[in-house]
Order: sequence, then structure tokens, then C-alpha cells
Amino acid sequence: MLRTDRLVVSLAGLTLTACAATAQEPAKTKVARHVPSEKLEAILRDMGIKYEKSSGKDKGIDYYDFQRHDVKVRLHNYHGKDLWLDVPFTDQLSLEDVNAWNMRSKFSRAVQLTNGPRTITSLEAQLDCLGGVTDAMIRQFIKRFDSEIQAFVQFLAK
Repeated sequence: MLRTDRLVVSLAGLTLTACAATAQEPAKTKVARHVPSEKLEAILRDMGIKYEKSSGKDKGIDYYDFQRHDVKVRLHNYHGKDLWLDVPFTDQLSLEDVNAWNMRSKFSRAVQLTNGPRTITSLEAQLDCLGGVTDAMIRQFIKRFDSEIQAFVQFLAK
């Protein structure tokens, strides 16, 4: 090997070593397969969401009621395995309108619920946590639902 070839190879090796030594390791994001209530409450507080907490009939089921855009929202935490957001609307919608919303929406669904003589439409979204979620994913889930609420309210106004 020629002397200049050795010099080039040596400089290339030194450059790669220096780059590797100065490169910062990317931040490690913690992925959880269970979201305890304490974690969810910390995320809600960090987002500036003031909530009222209540417990379900079964242990491990918690509800968080809060306001977003003048609408009452409920966040359900089912044993840390499933997060569910919903908003009940008393507007009477036809099944065709419910289906129209569901065909255009990617991140929520509308469901007609009947309780005795009363029928409501519930706007819902779910996040399955068992496959793994991060704090950022939970925040995005809540923010995305905010957008879905606004879009649904506009949909109802038409």
C-alpha cells in the first residue's frame, strides 16, 4: 500500500471514531403496556386539563370528566389497558348521518345509544395500550380527539 493510501485510510478511521465519540445517543422513550391512573393524571395535569375523577364499579376502572371546547368529555381508563374518550351529544341524528360521519372520520366513531325512550349519539375514540404506548402517544390521542370534537360539532351544524 502506498504511503498516501495509508494516510487516507488512517484519517478516515480517525474521523469516523471522532464522529462516533461525539454523536449523542438518541433520547430513549419509555414504552408502557399499562397506563396506571397516576401516570394518566400526570399527563392530564401537564396538558393543563382540570378533571374530576370517579371510580367505576369494578376496581381498576377510573373516569376523568373534563371540559374541552365547551363540551363535556369523559376519559375512561380500563385497568391501564385501554383508554377511551367519549362525548355524548343529545342531537338526534339519523343512522345515515352517523354512518356518514363514520365513513369520513379516521380517528373517531359515532355511535347511537338508546337508553329507554332516550337516544343519544356518542362520539368515541379508543387507544389500546397493551401493544405499547408512550406519554406522547397519549397526549396526541387526547389532542386528536379535541380536533374530532370540533369537526363533529361542525358536522352537526350542517
